[in-house]
Amino acid sequence: ANIARVPTAAMLAGDFTTVASPACNGGRQIALRGGFVNNRVDPAQFSRAALNMMKFLPTTTDPCGEVTYSQRKDSNEWQYLGRIDYQRTADHTIFGRYMATQASIPNPVREGDSALSLFDAANNMGLQGMDGLSHSLALGDTRVFGSNVVNSLRFVFNRSAVTRFAPDTFDPYDLGSDVYSYAPHVMWARVQGAFEIQNQGNSRFLTNASQIGDDFTMVRGDHQISLGANAAYWKYYFQTHARSGGFWIFTGQLTGLGLGDLLMGRVGRLEHGGPAILPMDQWYVGLYAQDTWRASPRVTINYGLRWEPYFGQNVTSGAVYNFSRENFRNNVRSQTFVNAPAGLLYPGDNGFPPGQRGLYTQWLNFSPRAGVGWDVSGDGRTAVRASYSLTYDFPHAEYLLINANSPPY
Repeated sequence: ANIARVPTAAMLAGDFTTVASPACNGGRQIALRGGFVNNRVDPAQFSRAALNMMKFLPTTTDPCGEVTYSQRKDSNEWQYLGRIDYQRTADHTIFGRYMATQASIPNPVREGDSALSLFDAANNMGLQGMDGLSHSLALGDTRVFGSNVVNSLRFVFNRSAVTRFAPDTFDPYDLGSDVYSYAPHVMWARVQGAFEIQNQGNSRFLTNASQIGDDFTMVRGDHQISLGANAAYWKYYFQTHARSGGFWIFTGQLTGLGLGDLLMGRVGRLEHGGPAILPMDQWYVGLYAQDTWRASPRVTINYGLRWEPYFGQNVTSGAVYNFSRENFRNNVRSQTFVNAPAGLLYPGDNGFPPGQRGLYTQWLNFSPRAGVGWDVSGDGRTAVRASYSLTYDFPHAEYLLINANSPPY
């Protein structure tokens, strides 16, 4: 049972005395403002668009406007897995593995449900139907050269294709508001302290990722030395309509109550944008060397170095930009988009890094690591360990998404 609040018959008649009373606000009395007198207002002042939204909401007899609603959260999933192992010789093994995973989630709004069923209040997120299929292929080759040398080669390819879908609800035009929507019948509305309708429209997510890695290990006296290399490439395509009809937030700051702001048409915040489209690809390379040294029967030292240059995310549509504070202060404008505000740089402008990444390659990403283990008494009952490392993380694949669906794109 999800709980929300919607306008009552008294509120639609202009009487907010009950909903603003301590009984409906945890013991706190609210004095509404912005056109309200003694928590009453002439309903002729109500927003036409807000009144049109009421037909998508359930009615209530609760004096505080409380309603409960349910959601369908069914799912249908299957997975197929196959593996082949081949012992070519006593020192040479090969394997292959393929896995397919499918998941389908039906539309969360059933016939007769209100648009409230699109919002999961417990997780503060929108609910949508989903159909996704993922493939995973892995191939491996392991060779043993004598008693002290092993080489392991791996290749993987992963693909995922996910479609999310939501039912038609309404867009600003449907409500009588003259605000354009890039997708029909899609709109996201949040009324603080009351309800949320989070219709983000249809979405599509495609990812193809391949990776190859090799690890070479050999033992020489008191040293176990490891060398390895890893290379990966992935392509990503993202399209959603989260703000295509606008993300309308009624904060309650203008009248004192979220539902008051809604009915009076007082929008506290509006985020509006075109379809969120991000086609990008990225390369990754990593090399490492490592040594585990048995310095004495009671002390083991481990040390190594990894090199991971960062190439950045290449936005294949070219929808990327940077901001230069110096250009802004000097009123230097883009030569690519001449109407852009001062300080913004686009591909092709002086000072913009080569390509469509918006940054320069970081070649000097070296990651050292070292560790020591000491068996204090030599009987294995007390150990002291210490370690140090410096590592690098990477932005997620949606790092440039807001850039890609902002003006002028």
